[in-house]
Amino acid sequence: MVDYGLKIFDASGSITLDVADKISRLRYSNEVAAGVSSNTTLSDIDGLSSVEISVAIENTVAGSKCSHLFTRSGTIVTWTSQDGITYNPADSLLFLFLYT
Repeated sequence: MVDYGLKIFDASGSITLDVADKISRLRYSNEVAAGVSSNTTLSDIDGLSSVEISVAIENTVAGSKCSHLFTRSGTIVTWTSQDGITYNPADSLLFLFLYT
């Protein structure tokens, strides 16, 4: 049987997201600068299920968290710069996957 979908693992190898029984496609990606917060509207995602992922491009602080929070509300996706000593002050790659 062929597997489709998306699996995400943390640093210790544990699965943090498993939509392996779903067919997913990349709908949106963006590279955002450290310290920048903004949003955009994706009118074609209304009513669809999604997964939002933010990945730091460069890890400058050992054990730090990603520098942007990437969220969705309806058709608006928002990336918010995170502050504090445990956050990584770096550019981020944002990905929004749709799945059915």
